[in-house]
Amino acid sequence: MTHIPYSYRDDPNVPSFDDSAPLVIFDGLCVLCATGVQWMLARDPEGASKFAAIQQPLPRALYRHYNLDADRFDTFMVLSNGIPYTRWQGALAAARTMPQPWRLLGNLGRIVPNVIGDRIYDWVQRNRLQWFGTRDTCLMPDPKTAHRFLK
Repeated sequence: MTHIPYSYRDDPNVPSFDDSAPLVIFDGLCVLCATGVQWMLARDPEGASKFAAIQQPLPRALYRHYNLDADRFDTFMVLSNGIPYTRWQGALAAARTMPQPWRLLGNLGRIVPNVIGDRIYDWVQRNRLQWFGTRDTCLMPDPKTAHRFLK
């Protein structure tokens, strides 16, 4: 599916935000998702990418804009240069926000066809809560990384 870059800027239901850096939208109650964000922060502490939990109003508005179900949360999203990347392409886009060698892996992963990558992504997504569990509260950043999270 092709998206018009920055189309959400014209949507009155999407609050204005600083979209100059990639935004990784994740499920803040999912242990796998929250651990993934912590993993990214540990390997790229000075990175430019921002993070936001789907439990917050802005990510929910973005999901509505792109006709995704924020309550079902069947995909995380990386919003980069105004384009949403979801499922397999979202995982690769997240890797491309990281330093090497992760960025290289995000680029090499493009050789895997979406039909295969999406199936793997969907299988993990469907089972993530059963396999890894949930948190009682949303992931809260520590003071050192708080600037990387949208409020």
